[in-house]
Amino acid sequence: MDIKQLRYFDAIVRHGKISWAANALFISQPSLSMSLGKLEEELGFRLLERNDGMFKLTDAGAEFYQHVKLVLSMYGNMEDEVQYIRKKGSGKLKVGITETFRMVTPELFEIYLDKYNDLDIQLTEGTTTHIIKQVKTHQLHFGLTTLNYLEDGMESIHLGQNVYSVLVHKDFPLQVVKLEDLTAHTLIFIENSTVLNKFLQENNLQFRNIIRVDTIGTAVRLVKKGLGFAVIPEFYAKHYTDDDVKSINLQHDLKSPDLYLSFMKDRHFSPVMEDCIKMTHGYLLG
Repeated sequence: MDIKQLRYFDAIVRHGKISWAANALFISQPSLSMSLGKLEEELGFRLLERNDGMFKLTDAGAEFYQHVKLVLSMYGNMEDEVQYIRKKGSGKLKVGITETFRMVTPELFEIYLDKYNDLDIQLTEGTTTHIIKQVKTHQLHFGLTTLNYLEDGMESIHLGQNVYSVLVHKDFPLQVVKLEDLTAHTLIFIENSTVLNKFLQENNLQFRNIIRVDTIGTAVRLVKKGLGFAVIPEFYAKHYTDDDVKSINLQHDLKSPDLYLSFMKDRHFSPVMEDCIKMTHGYLLG
């Protein structure tokens, strides 16, 4: 049996006559009668009997019809879900970011949900290696990271250079500095700042004292308290909105690998996921 036979059988039961059911289904009466006959032959029992010019369910037919209604209901729901899946995929957008991009996620999510208010979002944060691995294995739709090199099979859209600036308390008097100007202050040093660490070693710079932390977010909170200054990605500083701190330009040319939006070239995205990638690209370059 197939779903078409079950739908035909359901139409006969609901309309009571072959002719009425055939008209509702826009098929011929002989075709509908043949479908019913084949279904009964396959099942091995009669489904309907004529009574006063109308078709009525047999006892076996009535029992079978309960299953048919359940199957047709489930199939109808599945068809509705297929339309949703075709448009939105799983309905869940999976995004991966490194910490540099943390400050833009509220604005990005607001953009997504303003257009697709029933969209579920899953955010994964981690190192570039971690995020790119999950993008490559299709665990994430796309990632926002720094990249040292471009991966085979991956589309990586360049978002800009990852240059550094200095984050200081709002009362700090200067607008442009050299790190040499800050040796009398406390450096809040983020442990994975390899570019800054190399620069400090090459120039033999010593500061009043150093507070070592693991994340940009912790460094920012310490700056906010007036405990020192931090050298952080300009992209992060530019999107960090807080009246207690400000970003000032460095005269040094400190750069890490550039910023990229990355996804797999051969992956099929639903229209909604493609649109979210385009909106992300547009916002970050806008």
